[in-house]
Amino acid sequence: MGRKIYNPFSYTVCNNTYALLPHVEGSRLVTRVLEDRSEFLIEQTAYKTITGSCSFYRGSLESATLYAQKAVGVKHKPPIIIGEYYGNPLIFFPTHSPKNKESVWFNYDAIDLIESDERGGSVVYLGNGQSVCLDVSPVALRNQHSFAGSLRRYFKKAQNQHKQQLTYITKRPMPIRPRHPSD
Repeated sequence: MGRKIYNPFSYTVCNNTYALLPHVEGSRLVTRVLEDRSEFLIEQTAYKTITGSCSFYRGSLESATLYAQKAVGVKHKPPIIIGEYYGNPLIFFPTHSPKNKESVWFNYDAIDLIESDERGGSVVYLGNGQSVCLDVSPVALRNQHSFAGSLRRYFKKAQNQHKQQLTYITKRPMPIRPRHPSD
């Protein structure tokens, strides 16, 4: 099946991005993007796609990493919030060190199930019916997924605290505005 390779700077992850996988095309390393209803290749690495997406959502990978480390206390391979998408955090986590060319990045919300395979690796079942086989321990992947869930709860709790503060401010009685003669 021939896949089109898109412009290296044309892709930003969003809520329908399920996974970014390294893929060798000839002698070059490209990224295979799995979305809810499509699959294609892009010329940049998954790491560059993630850092570019963080920038698109007005952040940086460094700040997202620091936030995650503070929120869930994970120093190695923390999940990150790339941005906020219609009020929901867009959480991705890597299978290896983020800069590692073999690292696969998964969208937390896209994963239905993580199982072990007969070789000691993992099979990750995605919400769109696809599965990804990896040479990574299923325990390690489940831990990463669990940390991403903790990060979501931390974010939502902070978000709710801010909403309550705003609601409190808006419940103050406001003086009645006198009518203007032109009304």
